[in-house]
Amino acid sequence: MTNTVDDIAGRKKYLNEGAEDTQGVPREGMNDPTGEYPKRDYFFGSSVNKAAVGAKVNNLALGGSELGIDLDLPPQKPSEYPFNQVQETQSGHVIEIDDTPGGERVLIKHRTGAGMELRADGSVLISSKNQSVTVTGGDATVIVEGEGNLIYKGDVNLRVAGDFNVDVDGNYNLEIAGDKIENIKGRHNKKVFRDVNVDIHGSRVSKTIGAISETTLTRYDVLVNGRANYRSTGTTEITGSNLITTAVNEWTAAASTANITARHISMIGHKGTIGGPLIDYYGKTYGGLPGGVTNIATFYGALVGRATEALHSDYSMYSEMSGYAVGAVQAASAVSLGGTAPVPKPPKPGIMPYTPLPQTAPLPAPPIVELMLATSSYGVRNVEIDPLLREKMEKNDEYAELFNFDPDIHEIRSKLRSPANLNNSKFTSYLVSENLLNKDFAKTLPSNIGRSANKTGTIRFGVELLGNNPIDNRSKRFKVTK
Repeated sequence: MTNTVDDIAGRKKYLNEGAEDTQGVPREGMNDPTGEYPKRDYFFGSSVNKAAVGAKVNNLALGGSELGIDLDLPPQKPSEYPFNQVQETQSGHVIEIDDTPGGERVLIKHRTGAGMELRADGSVLISSKNQSVTVTGGDATVIVEGEGNLIYKGDVNLRVAGDFNVDVDGNYNLEIAGDKIENIKGRHNKKVFRDVNVDIHGSRVSKTIGAISETTLTRYDVLVNGRANYRSTGTTEITGSNLITTAVNEWTAAASTANITARHISMIGHKGTIGGPLIDYYGKTYGGLPGGVTNIATFYGALVGRATEALHSDYSMYSEMSGYAVGAVQAASAVSLGGTAPVPKPPKPGIMPYTPLPQTAPLPAPPIVELMLATSSYGVRNVEIDPLLREKMEKNDEYAELFNFDPDIHEIRSKLRSPANLNNSKFTSYLVSENLLNKDFAKTLPSNIGRSANKTGTIRFGVELLGNNPIDNRSKRFKVTK
């Protein structure tokens, strides 16, 4: 820094800076004794600031750029003398108050190019060459009527001590070039009123400690172009009105205990094996492979029961003609021995009684089958979904999640006792639109309808001073008539 007694040689020698290269300190007193002025740009000319006469335009430093971002700033009109009042310091600080027609502006510029500019069209430019710090002790409101662009070339940290509310009337687009990490310590509620489309080009892993519940009111499709595994350490139930499972190559069902119960069951195949060493078969008819006029079946082990031929042979002696056949044989024997022929015995009525072996399990008779289908844990499970679920969900949205049905006036009043519900604009707006709530519900004072105010009015003292009447000695009184 220099003073009035430093000459140009001393400044160059000790400070290595400063001032225009003049011839030292003039002695006639008509020039700057410090040698700072006139500046080189003002040699042999007027000392009026060039910005004041429009010879140059002071602009803020607007360095940096971003692809696709246009500041859309029109060029500043040069000033016209004498409309621009300019103050410029030795180091280069500038203050301009310009009234040039069509170029009115206010400029406060630091020597580095930082500063603030109020342009002719009402735009405000703020430029900082280093840090920019804004501290607000109270509330802050920012209103932008047009579009906005916020660009950070580095990291951005946003910390909100209270709630963070974002209300978007249009689309909400989020594009992330890297990873997205969310840590939610509370609940995560998401409501979508239309479709949801998710495209994942990599893997998807989901881990849930609690329960998972999904409800759809139309259809649910899962397509897997590869191997699909579904594993559960507990009981697994698949219930529906109709269940169809198919396999192109092989279908396998394995369990320590398997139960299949149905009113009608059909098992058909070209070949295979059914049964085991301790399997009991109960049924009406068994037929082997067709072979000519009869069925040919092969049995292994002990067969308990009656084959058709054995059953017929047991009862052939009791047919109507069997007595005659036996009698004929006996007659022939008796005649050959010199005796008389016996009289044929009449056939025995009925069928030979058959007592099956003791059973280890009840026979699958119709009553037992119906009992298993209706009451057993292995029976049919009915699937029930509230038929009013869609309507309740829609009502829940309309009433801002406070009701899932149409409430009456008493239920509405009960909810409005809470200040949070009273200030819920979505809830109250819907009630007003449905004529369930008066549009003047927010007014705390009743309207003057002649019951809470006297129509004739009462005499009262005024609160405004008239003339020199002191406030402690008010004598003017008036009466409100309307």
